[in-house]
Amino acid sequence: MEHGWFLAFDLSILDKQLKDILDQCLSEIILTPLSPEEYAGLCIFIDNLFVIYNDPLLMFRHVITQSMVTALIYQLAAIYLSMERFNLIRHFARSIEITKAFKQALRHNLKTRRPSEFADKMNMTTSYLNDTVRAVTGFPVTYYIQQEMMRETQRLLYYSSLSVKEIGNTIGFEDEKYFNRLFRKVIGISPGAFRKRATYELQK
Repeated sequence: MEHGWFLAFDLSILDKQLKDILDQCLSEIILTPLSPEEYAGLCIFIDNLFVIYNDPLLMFRHVITQSMVTALIYQLAAIYLSMERFNLIRHFARSIEITKAFKQALRHNLKTRRPSEFADKMNMTTSYLNDTVRAVTGFPVTYYIQQEMMRETQRLLYYSSLSVKEIGNTIGFEDEKYFNRLFRKVIGISPGAFRKRATYELQK
């Protein structure tokens, strides 16, 4: 039987250098083949992380878990960036520069929701920005805008006491029903169900 892992974590636990590295990643998804040695090493590491995370009696469990997650992400980032560089050889340097600039602008302008607003700030047409980002990463500008909004929504659902409606307003959605539908479409469950699950995990 095949099995795999899903790892979700708050970016605040990562150090600045690793955050900067992740910010430079252009594609959201890259299928990366692993050598037998890489696969075996990651399996052992993740299995140990899982054991520590689930041991409530272990002293310094949270600190150890945080350190191990950071170490794991560094390992994955190294593999990811190596494959990304290989995949980006076919793209012009200007296209890569534009895509990086867009993703950095997105991180710092969460309430900017229209591709045209980013295009205006970058002094180019919306279609050119969208075509460039899609060519480099495989996804359009709107995909990244939605993903960034949903990441911030998850963070607020997890750590704040704001209501779902208040979170929607904070992110920039006045229509609560549309906000709920978009969250369910992107994340797979409703905001309320996500918060309920997050509350349970915090109480473990």
